[in-house]
Amino acid sequence: MARGEGQRIIVVSNRGPVTFARGESGEREHSRGAGGLVTALNAVLRRAENAVWIASAQSEEDVAVSREPAPYEVEDLRIRFVEHDPGAYDLMYNELANPLLWFVQHGLYDLPYSPALGDGTRRAWEEGYVPVNRNFADAVIETTSDEDSSTILLHDYQLYMTPLFIRERLGASAFLSLFVHIPWPEPDLWRVLPRYVREGVLESLLSADVVAFHTERYARAFVQTAADVLGAETEDGVIFYRGREIWVRAYPISIDPGEFEQLAQGEDVLEEERFVKNLPGKLLLRVDRTDLSKNVVRGFRAYGRMLERHPEMRGEVTFLAQLQPSRTDIREYAAYMEAVGRTAEEVNEAYGTPSWRPVELFMEDNFPRSVAAYKNYDVLLVNAVRDGMNLVAKEAAVINEKNGVLVLSENAGAHEELGEHALTVNPYDIDEQADSIYAALSMPEEERGRRASALRETVESNTIEDWVEAQMQDIEAYRGRR
Repeated sequence: MARGEGQRIIVVSNRGPVTFARGESGEREHSRGAGGLVTALNAVLRRAENAVWIASAQSEEDVAVSREPAPYEVEDLRIRFVEHDPGAYDLMYNELANPLLWFVQHGLYDLPYSPALGDGTRRAWEEGYVPVNRNFADAVIETTSDEDSSTILLHDYQLYMTPLFIRERLGASAFLSLFVHIPWPEPDLWRVLPRYVREGVLESLLSADVVAFHTERYARAFVQTAADVLGAETEDGVIFYRGREIWVRAYPISIDPGEFEQLAQGEDVLEEERFVKNLPGKLLLRVDRTDLSKNVVRGFRAYGRMLERHPEMRGEVTFLAQLQPSRTDIREYAAYMEAVGRTAEEVNEAYGTPSWRPVELFMEDNFPRSVAAYKNYDVLLVNAVRDGMNLVAKEAAVINEKNGVLVLSENAGAHEELGEHALTVNPYDIDEQADSIYAALSMPEEERGRRASALRETVESNTIEDWVEAQMQDIEAYRGRR
């Protein structure tokens, strides 16, 4: 699907590539969105001249843009914002998508006690999630009004019902895919959801032509869920349901290595390197959001256990935790942030000295410092409970200058690609993580170099452009069968 073929590509996600505001002079200004998904979807849009990105209006000025003739053009992007009723959006985002879907798909619930589903859940579904998804579908339909064969690429768990609403109105003419960027759980965990959610979401996803994930593991789990919950027939990654054929695919998302190599030489990164290089001893690093799925608390406890078992390491290593606060308006997340800070301080009090703090914890968004730390870590800890992918493991691998060792959770999506070159850990086993941290810190230089080179080569062999190309080839192949 190269440029110039004339086919319209429509990308749809909850968060958009830019956010607008009014500056002091009253002029409209915009800031570019951060994160791997924005970078990835920009790579998709570069493939077509006739492309539009549809996303939720997040700011007051976004709402103003949404009310102007769409799409709005900025930075070579054509954007259409969707205005939602604030109450409906809050129900969708803060009551159903987060935490319910997120918690179920990451396996975060303490099931003997939570969730406690009831009328509030149904209200969040009927008055929040469904109306917001209808808004997205309406925007897609309006954007495709002069097209009969658009390619519509939907992204992530906030938009699970959108494929159904689009298919009901466009029929078979449009190509629809939905990419799930978070884990897909085994069927028993999916059954935690109320019947109207678990079946409604599956019915909608099977209205798409392709349902995509980052790993083969999650793709297999989805196929099994469709078979168990809806009785769908399946064969070799294909679901047959109500006369339709749905391809289930794995496309492991990646990065642009050149972008990170360029970032690594930026003045702001070089300035932060002065701080990073002055930390005592070897550098143990983690870069994450303060999401429960990231498993930060167990990571600190594992580090403390390592210092307990190996007192000779005290003063010889510093754990730099560069954490970005996440969803602090959700009760569970606010409580987890407190637990993160408390656990780090417990490690410092137990093992620290007047001249050495075992943990240097920063809960702020400081990307230049993160990149500076990527360049200088001796060990990178990625011990997520579950992750769709975890791009930190890939970003850090391509610019690290110290043959850094990756300690990687077997439940991180990145493990399918990177696991053989990392030290694999069970994210629930604190002792195993402690042993792996010590093994990584004391690993012979020859083995460190071999592992680090293999990690870098693996990432460079599957870049963000390769991620896009794999999807476009399947879209062309699927369309060719019609």
